[in-house]
Amino acid sequence: MARNPDRRLLIAGLGLTGAAALARVARALPPPRPASNGTSLQDVYDKIARTDEGFGEARIPVESLPGSPTAQNVIAAPGVYYLTGNITGVAGKAAIEVQSDHVEIECDGFTFLGAPGTLACITSPRAQRCIGIYDAGFKGWQNTCIDLVNAADSLVEECWFDSCDSTTDPAARGTCALGAGGVVFDCDVRACRGSLVSVGQHGVIEECTNFNGNGGCFFSAGDAVMEDNFAMENDGPGFTIRNRGVLIGNRLVKVGGIDVGAGSVVSENDIGDAPGAAITIRGARCCIEENYIANAQTGIVVLAGAVEALIDGNQIVGATSGVVVDEKAPSCFIVRNCVRGTSGTVAYLIPAG
Repeated sequence: MARNPDRRLLIAGLGLTGAAALARVARALPPPRPASNGTSLQDVYDKIARTDEGFGEARIPVESLPGSPTAQNVIAAPGVYYLTGNITGVAGKAAIEVQSDHVEIECDGFTFLGAPGTLACITSPRAQRCIGIYDAGFKGWQNTCIDLVNAADSLVEECWFDSCDSTTDPAARGTCALGAGGVVFDCDVRACRGSLVSVGQHGVIEECTNFNGNGGCFFSAGDAVMEDNFAMENDGPGFTIRNRGVLIGNRLVKVGGIDVGAGSVVSENDIGDAPGAAITIRGARCCIEENYIANAQTGIVVLAGAVEALIDGNQIVGATSGVVVDEKAPSCFIVRNCVRGTSGTVAYLIPAG
């Protein structure tokens, strides 16, 4: 029988098509899996940052650090450290002891949980500098929460302190204490005993709150700046700067008022329901201007030695006495103040001469 050339061409074409299809399938199949070495995908995932890009985690977990007889974890080298979870206090120890300059501790919102008999939670026992603490919570800590008095030029930012008690600290450092050049920014202190927040010389406290505690709110030996803070319901002083302070734009309700030393400026603060004097001046050449004071026992008190004070443009409402100047504080300039009260209010008590 004669061979049909078209049939042979058709068979050849089908063969080539099939071979091509098999080649494509072979290319699509995954290569054989290598033998497992015991490392899971989760193991790999835990060693990289939680991002789609998979950048390596450069920070060091605090919980991976060694401890000491006085601390659960010791930071002994510069770098960036972070928490991986909450840390519960241990009697006789700090949670973190910093023994190096240039350390950043990123707490990522985790909380230090208090226990009886602890030392200061985060501390630097020797002279260090440039330590930063961010986004930490402290709940019921039974000592000073942050003690960086020995660490110059340090920063505490976006931390909160809830129901802590620093009164067991024999040095009475308060809830959060920084040294020279310290900055406390955007922190909240709630219902703490020994609630004081302090900075050293050239320090700054800004945009912080201190509510419903006792032992005072904000302090510095000076010079220092305190701006845009809130203090409410505390049996101690609201703001104290012993020398060359600048206090501007702060709000105080039911706390012990503002107390400043020589060369200080107190401006544009709102003070309500102070149990004693709303503003007390203890040193020479202070400027007290454009403050609003409501329902204090006394509006502004100028003590002996506070010579050459400028008291200008203040509004004092509902006080028993407005401005009181000691006879040993001469050469004060008092102008454009407004004192309003009920019958019997004494606007000014100024000695002759």
